[in-house]
Amino acid sequence: MSRSRLEPTPEGIETAADCILDGGVIVAPSDTNLALTLDPWNEAAIERAFRIKNREPTDPLTLFIRDPADWRQWATADNDTAIDALVDAFWPGPLNIILEKTDAVPDRVVAGGETVALGCLGNPAWRDLSAAVDQPLCMTSANLTGQADGQLVDLDLAIEQVGDRVDYILDGEAQGTTQSSTIVDLTGPTPAILRHGDITATDLDAAVDDLTFES
Repeated sequence: MSRSRLEPTPEGIETAADCILDGGVIVAPSDTNLALTLDPWNEAAIERAFRIKNREPTDPLTLFIRDPADWRQWATADNDTAIDALVDAFWPGPLNIILEKTDAVPDRVVAGGETVALGCLGNPAWRDLSAAVDQPLCMTSANLTGQADGQLVDLDLAIEQVGDRVDYILDGEAQGTTQSSTIVDLTGPTPAILRHGDITATDLDAAVDDLTFES
């Protein structure tokens, strides 16, 4: 499939959104990596994204929402106050939060599991795209599996590794971050940091009075 670049203009955003809603897979900017971006309710698109990455289609994907306050639609937590504190402090931004899912989350997104990873991004092009599709999006870094360890996927790398496998590439770059998103898991007895990014354990601890995050 031929590569087609889109500028993040209203027309480009509309083309990208229509493609996603029609079951396509595009590359779009985030706050960190450029990422394969698709409709969470389209299982064929999810399977295709895994094929694009040369990755076994057994892992869950992250669900990205536009309005931070909407997390309650997709997840539940015993300590809503703590989640709200994290959301207020870091969303939109490079923090993914794993919580118990609600029934609203498509089963394929969580690979049949009971938890969901949620994110909310501040990238202007992504926020325009999210508004245009008017629903959450799934994203996974736009690289071949194992081919970008320890580095952010920028536009050149995305084009090189997956550019000829996607429908469109929506131009844009990360928002000044130096690492992939921090991932925290709040489903266990102790809050855990599963991946360290620019948002540190110190940052997390300072944002939430009654939680201490462990690596």
